[in-house]
Amino acid sequence: MESNNTFEFRAECSADAQAIRAVLLPWLMEWREVRSNLDYMGERYATSDVNVVFSVTDEGPSFYEIIWLIDAIDNCHVAAETISIVEYFTGERHSRGSFGFPAQRPSEDILQRVNAAVKDHQHLLRLELHRCSHLGRTYSTACRLGDKWSPFRLNGGRPGWLVVAEHPLTGLKAIRKISAPIGRENLETLGNTVVNSRMSTIAA
Repeated sequence: MESNNTFEFRAECSADAQAIRAVLLPWLMEWREVRSNLDYMGERYATSDVNVVFSVTDEGPSFYEIIWLIDAIDNCHVAAETISIVEYFTGERHSRGSFGFPAQRPSEDILQRVNAAVKDHQHLLRLELHRCSHLGRTYSTACRLGDKWSPFRLNGGRPGWLVVAEHPLTGLKAIRKISAPIGRENLETLGNTVVNSRMSTIAA
């Protein structure tokens, strides 16, 4: 990957970084998040800030188009004001108006792909909310029952499906095995079977 396709930015929190990732997902080749730390009075504290290094394919949005796309995301101004080609990243903010220079409106093709990616992300968030709700019920039950609670364990192997996950732009493929608890192979989550729901998560 050419260095001019690799960028870095600072975000106020991981949620902001993930919103940006969802927008750029169709072209992402690399994505690394590192949470910042603060040294104070001899102690180290974790902060909410994260630094992100990412690379996009040659067919992806340009640096200036990426700034425009980040400007369109609510409360991601810190990322838009700190993003740079990775070699020149300092983390310092450069004040500018939203959608102003050097931001450049992306092509119609890129905007259409972004729109589709955002819709996929909405679906993913609904699935993740469903999973988080189930997790909350599990933990609440564990707290309520104390030592009487035990996780459901399977004696044998779980049924599984081998699926091919393909990157739409590069054509690169990966084989994934998706398993479901016995008796829940056809269980639907928000209108999707366990397998299809899991595929949505893997693809994102």
